[in-house]
Amino acid sequence: MNGKLFFAIDTFVFFVFTWGILYVRHGGLSWVEFRHQLWAFVPIFLLVSFVLWLFSFYDIKLLRKHVISYKRLAVAFLVTLLGSASVIYFVSALPLRIPTPRRILLVILLSYLSYIYFLRRNYFKLDFAKTNLLFFGESPTLNELLREVKDSSGFRVSGQSTVPEPGKHYQLANLDLVIIGSRLFKEHPETWDIISKDFIAKGAYVDTDFNAYERILRRVSRESIEDSTWLLRGIGSRHEHLMYSMVKRVADVTLALCLLPVLFPLGCLIWVFIRVVDGYPPLFIQKRVGYLEKPIHVYKFRTIRPGGTEEHVTRCGKILRRFRLDEIPQLINVLRGDISFVGPRPIWHNEHEFLKKHVPNHNLRTLVKPGITGWAQLNFKAPPTYFNFRRNASSVPDTQAFESAFVRFSYDVWYVKNRSIGLDLDILIKTGLRIFIKDSKVEV
Repeated sequence: MNGKLFFAIDTFVFFVFTWGILYVRHGGLSWVEFRHQLWAFVPIFLLVSFVLWLFSFYDIKLLRKHVISYKRLAVAFLVTLLGSASVIYFVSALPLRIPTPRRILLVILLSYLSYIYFLRRNYFKLDFAKTNLLFFGESPTLNELLREVKDSSGFRVSGQSTVPEPGKHYQLANLDLVIIGSRLFKEHPETWDIISKDFIAKGAYVDTDFNAYERILRRVSRESIEDSTWLLRGIGSRHEHLMYSMVKRVADVTLALCLLPVLFPLGCLIWVFIRVVDGYPPLFIQKRVGYLEKPIHVYKFRTIRPGGTEEHVTRCGKILRRFRLDEIPQLINVLRGDISFVGPRPIWHNEHEFLKKHVPNHNLRTLVKPGITGWAQLNFKAPPTYFNFRRNASSVPDTQAFESAFVRFSYDVWYVKNRSIGLDLDILIKTGLRIFIKDSKVEV
């Protein structure tokens, strides 16, 4: 099941619940009476659906990992209840003489969200809901993907072997995907005949570990990052319509101008707050790497003591960083065209040069304009100081920092390959929710 099918089922269930509750409440309900009250319930349903989408209740990847919690559902319920109540009480004050479901609103939302939680928590436990996978080959990417799907309730590993066995009858009826290691045909050329005749010719869906890893985990594997040819096929062959860049730039400027009247007064208060509490110059400029590795200067509110490192966060800085308020001055950079609202985060020049030496093809993240928020920020912890690049740009990073750099970069490359207006909009909207989630709760 995908998100669209979930939404279709949810739509049916919501209005069945609504009809049933109204029927009990009024001791009977005709179709005409129910249709007359739909004016109120359709906006409520659209609101609750948007909130559920915002809180990832339609994110199949997260649903498979059972990360939907009672706390997340409770927050979604409160947001929906307050939003619905505000609309209903506003309409009820107007002289329209139409019914407003004030008394049964709570019952409907509680019933519907209880159903949402039950379905999301239990759907992938059902046998028919699982995606059946068959693995052939050996590779770091294949092994990592195998570990990931085994930890997810939405998948079932139907089989795993180094090479397919000749003459063996494989059950293809319920097989959803055959994943082969990227080196299988090179190391075992005789397997091509088996894969082509026993799987491809019989209609089985066969894909490489690189592609399956990217589609399932929505990032690229470390092994594929090191494969320049594969990256070239994925990024170099991408045809980007000119309208994408034009629409994105217009949207950036429009959104920045709309936010300025709201955020400018807040920025002034933050400026005074930093000056009074910390006593440092509130605004500072950082040299970072922009589009095609061109240097840009990014404006931010000060959160670190002058001359200090990431460990020297100011008193105001702890609050500003927690809610990303230190990013407000970057609206200036958006208007100037240095950065966009959505894109890979611009990093320090020294850090960029450092990572180019240790992370293969790292300059790929500069093929698009950097952004205030991005795909990596939604799916990975806010980047710490990975390396001591300020003092010694030739030092070798420790293992944990090295892996963190690869993970962050893997999300950036996925965005570069899959960027679109729809993805940018999805990232931008969900960033509003990400602000209130601690980094410790974000997937590593």
